[in-house]
Amino acid sequence: MHTFSTTSGKLLWYEVKDNRIYLWSLDKEQQVFPIVHFTAPLTLDSSKIAKFTIEMTQQCNLRCSYCCFSGDYRNLRAHNEKEISYETLRSVVEFIKKHADKEASEITVCFYGGEALLARKKINWIISELKKEFAEKIRFSLSTNGLALTETVVDWICTFNKFLVNVTLDGNKFMHDKHRRTTSGNGSYDVIIKNLELFKTKYPEIYQNQVRFLSTIYSWNDVIHLDEVWDNEPGLKGHYPIHISHIIPNFSDQSRTYDTWEIKDKFYQKAFYAYQTGKKGILAGCFQELIDIVDNRNYLKLPNELKIETCFQKLFSCFINVDGDLYACEKFSGNLKMGNIKDGINSELSYTLLNQFTNRKNRLCSSCWAQRFCRMCITNLNYTDEEIKAMCKMERDTIDLALKYSCELKDWEQGNITLKTNIYGTIGN
Repeated sequence: MHTFSTTSGKLLWYEVKDNRIYLWSLDKEQQVFPIVHFTAPLTLDSSKIAKFTIEMTQQCNLRCSYCCFSGDYRNLRAHNEKEISYETLRSVVEFIKKHADKEASEITVCFYGGEALLARKKINWIISELKKEFAEKIRFSLSTNGLALTETVVDWICTFNKFLVNVTLDGNKFMHDKHRRTTSGNGSYDVIIKNLELFKTKYPEIYQNQVRFLSTIYSWNDVIHLDEVWDNEPGLKGHYPIHISHIIPNFSDQSRTYDTWEIKDKFYQKAFYAYQTGKKGILAGCFQELIDIVDNRNYLKLPNELKIETCFQKLFSCFINVDGDLYACEKFSGNLKMGNIKDGINSELSYTLLNQFTNRKNRLCSSCWAQRFCRMCITNLNYTDEEIKAMCKMERDTIDLALKYSCELKDWEQGNITLKTNIYGTIGN
């Protein structure tokens, strides 16, 4: 564990000691958090779902090295040719009609894969059916790797009102092609950039407002490359990713390494500088996400008995796979099934999973100093206790840094410290 003072040396903001976190407010009042007991929720609510994600196909035209559907991950499916049937789609339509939140201002339906655009005809069919029921209240989005964004597909997308397109792009040509290759082994960057330039040229306003980017990184060092691409590539400049994800831990692959606390710290030094200087873009966004870990948790007022809060009990979104099985989100595997579209949410299955998760939390997490900030979710039931312990170390490192830089930020805002560092160069240097 690490102990920090603010850079000015005037205030000890927090200390981790003997697996306990000690916090001092500005008036030096001490808060010490005891062991926490977790309890499962008593009710489940599946009547107010506002977001439905549909797995249209398990086919994909890429073979990304880090893909969780590569067949290398325990409990997760491998690439295959399976596609959702029209019969299942008709049941999906009825399920959405029944469970959509009637009070929501918008109902969102997201198309997912594999590569969702490989099932474009079926996407078109279900859009037509749902618009009959929900009219202008319904909104659509899809996740795509960008290879299938041909002029014909772009024209089709732009016939709809507010159709969001989430494109996966992992950095410059070298970084992207290193991991995101086609089924024949070729890089995909050039084709994607060409498709995006066509989209931007033909429909500039729609491109600006409805195309979003998602990036996956191996290491925080990769973010520097992301920042360069979105500052210099004409078709991307200023159009920053809305989310950056790390690869999903795969403990069966012993060759994979994960960022240490020290690597993360050097990255956030640079991100803090970008934030301080008002530089718009990826680095400043990453710093804000880090600070939000602390800002979004009212940790001083949390009771010693914490109710488990998951996407289960307030099911505002759900994931429907090609077979019509129901999950809380697309990150869940077959082991975390909640029911199916014909029979609905299976309360017994859901409570079983919740109780398993609660029991594990009480067994592994109750005395952990970071439990009031932890973002680990119920999908971790897919991992063994030993794997969870390794993931917990990564999460505690991030929380530790969130506390450290929240402290640094307060000092900077009060004028106690100046600019931190230069953002350029390799993080590890």
